[in-house]
Amino acid sequence: MKSTYILVLTFFISACGSKQDKKEQQPQQQQQAKAKGNTIVFTPEQNKNGGVDTGVLPTHLLTTAIHVNGQVDVPPENLIAVNVPMGGFLKKITLLPGEHVVKGQIIAQIENQDYITIQQDYLTTISKITYLRQELERQKILSQQQASPLKLYQQSQADYSSQVAQAAGLAQKLKLIGINPNSLTPSTIKSTLSIHSPLTGYVSQVNVSIGRFINPTDILMELVDTNDIHAALTVFEQDIAKISIGNAVKINLPSVPDKTYPGKVILIGRVLDTSRSVMVHCHFLKTDKNLLPNMFIQATIESKPQKTLAVPDAALVNYSGQKGVFIATKSGKNTSYSLLPVELGVQQDGWNEIKLSKPELQDKIFVLKGAFSILSAMKNTGDDSE
Repeated sequence: MKSTYILVLTFFISACGSKQDKKEQQPQQQQQAKAKGNTIVFTPEQNKNGGVDTGVLPTHLLTTAIHVNGQVDVPPENLIAVNVPMGGFLKKITLLPGEHVVKGQIIAQIENQDYITIQQDYLTTISKITYLRQELERQKILSQQQASPLKLYQQSQADYSSQVAQAAGLAQKLKLIGINPNSLTPSTIKSTLSIHSPLTGYVSQVNVSIGRFINPTDILMELVDTNDIHAALTVFEQDIAKISIGNAVKINLPSVPDKTYPGKVILIGRVLDTSRSVMVHCHFLKTDKNLLPNMFIQATIESKPQKTLAVPDAALVNYSGQKGVFIATKSGKNTSYSLLPVELGVQQDGWNEIKLSKPELQDKIFVLKGAFSILSAMKNTGDDSE
């Protein structure tokens, strides 16, 4: 009888202890976050412990980096096609593409008998002018003394003016072919003309060979001055408004990937081409021998700071190799957090530009701090089927 009493008492105590353990475990179970898929529910205490802070999606001043392609270019005045104003046979040319030339250097010699004729005509005309000037003075005096008809004086005046005009025209032709008319004498008449380099630079192309007849429309060679090269960049329509004159530019050559050339925007095209883009010209602040005209380049244009939708680093997580943020939704005292994949733009000084897939998402409440705590709880909890 006594043993039966002890057995009943032991069962009663055990049952009471079991009920007490369940009461103590239940609050702990309620403290565990509930996760389902990419959504997890936090209690107010969990929000506090995880340092979670929420709010509307903020904007921040960020410098937008625009990545573009282009090529090394030169101003039109620094790229010169050399030709001959009057045709002739090419007598001498010694330059090859890539050779350096100095302004005024003889780069070719052209020969033609017509050059002799022009020089003879000019000297003959100058001689006639001397005679006609003397005759004009004589007729003027005779006319004043009424010793000669006025008509003879007027004729002398017309002949003199005609020869002066003829000489002026021939002088311009001589200058055009590189002969100074003021230093021309019968002993300096020549059939060969020297072509001088109009700039200091390099030979980019040679199009002729010795002995060939060169017409005025033919291009002997092309010269380029590389001291004032610039970058011609192709910027597409959606990025044009972000660029201003003076924006900083970082330029790279694919052939020299470890070197960056600084530059700045000096000119922005005003007309879109068929590819919906404009040409933006940038001045190199530093150059070297690696930069050659028509080389392919890659560049980054830094725009002026603009207000952009952005979140701090504490709001950004990396989940399954993709960047994401959490959208917060209140449910009574608890808060539900849903992971939203986003595309990042500019990342600067701890702020990250985000690009939302739908404009209406901008009005949601986002996690701005403690996103890593939420992600950790989501990974640790896993799916919880209720």
